This record gives sequence, structure tokens and C-alpha cells, in this order.
Amino acid sequence: MARGWIGGGSGRPARGLSERWVDVNGACRWCHWSLTWIVRDLSVLTNYAPAEGQRMCMGRRCAYLLLSLLVGLVGCGSGQTAASVSPSNRPTSVVSATPDTARCARLARLGFVPCPPLPSQMKLPPTTIRNATGGAVSDTTARRWGRAFQLSQAYYYWVMQHGDRDALTSGALADSTPQAVTNLFSTDLQNLDAAKSTGGILIFRPLRMSAIQLVKIPASLQMIIHKQGLRTSDYGFAVEFQGPGTRAIRLKGGEIKDLNSSPGDYESSGLVWGAVQKDPNLGEIWYEYGAFGCVGEVESVCAL
Repeated sequence: MARGWIGGGSGRPARGLSERWVDVNGACRWCHWSLTWIVRDLSVLTNYAPAEGQRMCMGRRCAYLLLSLLVGLVGCGSGQTAASVSPSNRPTSVVSATPDTARCARLARLGFVPCPPLPSQMKLPPTTIRNATGGAVSDTTARRWGRAFQLSQAYYYWVMQHGDRDALTSGALADSTPQAVTNLFSTDLQNLDAAKSTGGILIFRPLRMSAIQLVKIPASLQMIIHKQGLRTSDYGFAVEFQGPGTRAIRLKGGEIKDLNSSPGDYESSGLVWGAVQKDPNLGEIWYEYGAFGCVGEVESVCAL
């Protein structure tokens, strides 16, 4: 969900990072930025019953037990015992099919393992949201879309930090066409594959998003986007990035192999176009179609 660009952007060249911008000619421009929660707790229900041989209560004692909820429901009647359960056939704990477990199952099919937090529990990357659409989009809507962009980035970070390769190609966060996957995630996929091939773990520390600015995508740029086989959109976010940022592999022996990193004074920018999408599992996210660096013809659109 964001890019995988190396070098360039609209700032000083970096030795890559987790941001990947490409220019309008398809050249790789700079390397991707990039979420730890546990699978949702399962609700466990346990049934209780009197021990075998215990005499069942009647009258006030039975009512007391019912109200106190210290024992299971007991049927009271003339000379009739309740349906007691012996230790040998006492029911075991049962896992309930809660909405959270169903959500996690759906997300697992999209490559999210372990299950990420609910949208309301995700830590959003801090940024300043600006509206540069000249009134085409209200400030209120721009702020809502900006928050959707933040949430998308938060889930993208989660994916990268948990090595969930399939989540990048499943269409959960962005267009899943080969052209879009290459444009948005080629460096990410290469880094994840490199970590897996060495038996290591990818270390991912994303650049800081100092500002995101909603802009209109002019017809001339949409034509260029279309020619590259990417889905077009009327709007995108111009994003300002600042270092430091790191991508590295922690090898089995504990050694750290650096892949791409940017110093603390690194700055760059890129344009991420797409649309707001209400996802039943991830919430309202900015669904990405593609990304360019804010250079050449794109620089005037970013207007940063």
C-alpha cells in the first residue's frame, strides 16, 4: 500500500527505503514505507452441573442457586432430580463463533496472519491533512479521506512488519492487477522474498509522513496513468516523507543485513491515487490504484 521506490522523489536521493515511487515512464524512483497485535480473543463458554450423586435442591435453596448463578439450571419437581452430569460426560468448553473470529477468518484468506486489530484499534501514523482541491472536495470530506489514507498505511505497515506477502497481492489494500502490484509493491515483495530465502525476518521501519495533501488528478496525467495499464482516479494524495527509515533482514544467527535505509534528514514526496472504500473487515480505507514520485509532470500536481 504504498510504494517501493528507490532514489529520487522530489527530495535528495536516498539509498532507498520502504517507499517506492516510480516516475511517469515507469522507472523505479524510491523504496516503500511501510503494522503487533494478536488474534482476537475467543469467547469461551463453560457449562457447570452438580457432581454425580449430589442430591438436587428444592424450594428456596434451588431458587438461591438459580439466582446466584453458581450452578447450572436445575429442574425442581416432586421427587424428580435435575439432569445432572457426571464427570465422565460433562460438556467441554465450547468456542463461540463471534464476529471477531469470523472477521479474522476472512482476513486470513486475504493473507493477514496473524489477525490485525479492528480499525478502531489501529494506531494511525501521525500526519497533517491538507485539502488542495480548490473547493472540489470539502474540507470535511478531505479530512475523512485523509484518515482513510492513514488507516490504509497503518494496515500496510502491519502487513510488512508481519511478513504477510499475500496481503499485498490479494486486492485487500490495493488494486490486484499485475500492473498495479508491480507499481505499488515490487520492492516490498522483493524484500519479503529475500528475507524468506535467507530464513530471516524483515525489519521494517517506515518513513514518517509529515503531510498528506488531497489533490485533483488532471486529465493529462490520467491519460499517462491509463497508458501504463493502471486504473485512473480523479483524486490522489501527495505525500511528504521524512527519514529516518530502514529495511533490513535479521538473519538466523542474529546478524543484521541492511537492504535500504534513509538518514534522518532525508526528504521525498510521492503521489498515491485511488479512492475511499468501505471494507467490512478493515474499515474505511484509501484503496490504492498506483503511485508516482512527485517529479517531472507529476510535480505540479503534487503542489507541495
